[in-house]
Order: sequence, then structure tokens, then C-alpha cells
Amino acid sequence: MAECRLQNKVAIITGGGRGLGEGITREFAAQGAAIAIADINKNNAQAVADQITQDGGKAIVVATDVTDPAQVASSVTHILDKLGTIDVLVNCAGWNTFKPVQDYTLDDWEKIRSLNLDGPWYMSKAVMPTLIKKRYGKIVNIGSGSGILAQPRMAAYGAAKHGLVGMTKTLAVDLAQYQINVNCICPATVLTPLVMEATTQAFRDFQCERIPMGRLGTVADIAKAALFLSSADADWITGTIMPVDGGLTCCAVAHSIMD
Repeated sequence: MAECRLQNKVAIITGGGRGLGEGITREFAAQGAAIAIADINKNNAQAVADQITQDGGKAIVVATDVTDPAQVASSVTHILDKLGTIDVLVNCAGWNTFKPVQDYTLDDWEKIRSLNLDGPWYMSKAVMPTLIKKRYGKIVNIGSGSGILAQPRMAAYGAAKHGLVGMTKTLAVDLAQYQINVNCICPATVLTPLVMEATTQAFRDFQCERIPMGRLGTVADIAKAALFLSSADADWITGTIMPVDGGLTCCAVAHSIMD
């Protein structure tokens, strides 16, 4: 039997009750990690945790609004009390809405920025003392192709994800002396429940046309990348911005007009 790549590790996954976060949670649990699902939707998170427990794994739920620094600090304290330590943090909680830039309200800007940028900062800051003391840890931020290339009707989201890319690099530099790895995955459009709810088939077809490999991402594509960056296989990788996007961000045009 293959060795579990996260055996005896404790991982916090924000937004772990649905979509990408759920996929990462299930992958990490299958690889031997004890999981703390930090999610604002406790019911979704509990359903995932219950299934992991039934399958012989270990998972707890901590209802957490990652945009509230006091609540984040309390959640991390609770996780330490229940699971004893922290080895991995995956900042996956996120949200977006599509609007023309002139139609964004202050509330839109605040909500999107706080969830996609402030939340990862609050969570990272809260786990730092434990990781620094251990002189070991992995922080994986889930960014976006919109953190590398601009897309229409995504001003706040693009700004937040570009900020997350910058935060990843600076944290990687500052925390390297403690043997803490900080990396960022930037997916293209992935088939999650949120994407299915928020986009049209025409949008998804257009995204497929832009991607050289000709398909949208799957949750498994992202979960496997997060597993790699959270494992010992990536011990000498830090500050990396990893596009997992079928080639989207490496090209200006996916297909030649001569095809």
C-alpha cells in the first residue's frame, strides 16, 4: 500500500464544506491528515466531516467567518485544543460576483476583498506562532487565473487575487527562515457548484475555447496540486505561483486561426 503523504499531519482548510475546499478536504483526509474544516456554513462542513469520520478518518468543524479576525483567532485556538497542533493551512474560502466596474458598490468591494484577501491574511497570521515554534509548516493559498491576468467584470476579485499573489510571495520570504513554505495555486475556471450557479453555459464554453487543453478544470485537478504543495515533496518550494489552468495563463491565444 502506498504511504499516505500527510500521515500524522493536521490541516486547516477554509471553505472546506463545498466546492474546491471540499475536494481538498477529502483528498487530504484520504492521505492521512486530520482535518479542521473552517467554514462559515457549518451544516455543509459537518456533512463532509461526518463522511470522513465514517470512512475512518478524522475531521472536526469550526464555524468560522474568515473575514472576522477575532473569530479566526478563536477558531485556531479551538483547533489547537482539539487536534494538538497545526501543520498545514489551505486558504480556500472565496467568493465572487460579476459586474461592470462602474456598477460595483462599496459593499461589493468590501465583501469580495475581505473574503479573498483579508481572510487568508487573518488565517495565516493566526497559525504563524504555531508554525514558527515548530519550525515547520505549509500554507497554500488558492488564488485564481484572475490573479495573473485581468478579466472583464471582475475588478474587485481580480484585485484581491492579485493581492493574494503578492502576499504569498512576501510571506514566503519572511517565513522561509522558519522552514515554512508558502505557495499559491491559481486555477482557471473549475467546475464547482459555485461556478455552475454563477455562470452560463456560454461563459463556460468560451472559457474552454481560451484554454489550450480544451476543457475546464476539475476539483481533483486542484486538490492534487494542493496535496503536492502540502507534502514533503515540496519542502524546497516556496513563493511559487502555480497556475493549474490547462495552459490558460501561458498564452495570448489558445488556438491558431490556421487550425
